[in-house]
Amino acid sequence: MFTLHNSFGSPLFSMSRALSAPVPKGTPLKLLLRGQIVGIVLMLFALSLVSVLGMVAVFYPSVSEGSIAAAETARNIGFGAGVFGLSLVFLTVFHRQYAPYTAPVYALAGGVFMSGLSMGFEARFPGIAVQSIFLTLAIFCSMLFLYSTRIIKVTRQLMTFIFTATAAIALTYLAGFLLLLLGMPIPFLHAAGTGGILWFGFIVTIAAMNLLVDFQRIEKLESRQHPAYMPWFVGLGLMVSLVWLYISVLRLLARVRR
Repeated sequence: MFTLHNSFGSPLFSMSRALSAPVPKGTPLKLLLRGQIVGIVLMLFALSLVSVLGMVAVFYPSVSEGSIAAAETARNIGFGAGVFGLSLVFLTVFHRQYAPYTAPVYALAGGVFMSGLSMGFEARFPGIAVQSIFLTLAIFCSMLFLYSTRIIKVTRQLMTFIFTATAAIALTYLAGFLLLLLGMPIPFLHAAGTGGILWFGFIVTIAAMNLLVDFQRIEKLESRQHPAYMPWFVGLGLMVSLVWLYISVLRLLARVRR
């Protein structure tokens, strides 16, 4: 579970590279309007919510009664959905034209992933899922406000910093995984304490800043000609950022409450 929880920086970085790749010759272009783009993004949110509610309906009654078996089952299902969703992201990075099909499926898988892990943590830290939801929503709304009011401007320098920090997080976890296999775990990646809290605080900050990049991508699509799959592609990127942010918030709160 270690590698999946913290490897979203890699696909986020890859999606940024894929977004700037040239459109294949012969790809039909169309004028994209704000309503179309927002509608696709809202549909992806709704699909994710549906899968979350499904997982909650099946597992939460038992988890709330203290069933460790139910919590572990939900966690394992969530982990499997996370692996599946991550594979969809990498597939779409290399084949952007699949985004209209992979983005909705990822939204469903992401909902299962988030809710499954949430119930796994809920068994140990009651109330942590609700806290994580509200904190994630607060961060999302705050970043949207800061972007829309131009309090924070997404400059080339800021984007470079965000991409570099995201890649650094992915590389740190890759190195941590390799060292763990050699019996030399990095303390702040695995153990509780101030170091772990600061580390996950940093991850939450970078995940939140990735939302600014997603907002800019969506805004740049408006009233311009792009392949029809592009709104789905940037919508997928936003969903990946939100899933990463939520899981990071969840793990940060778990470290605080240990």
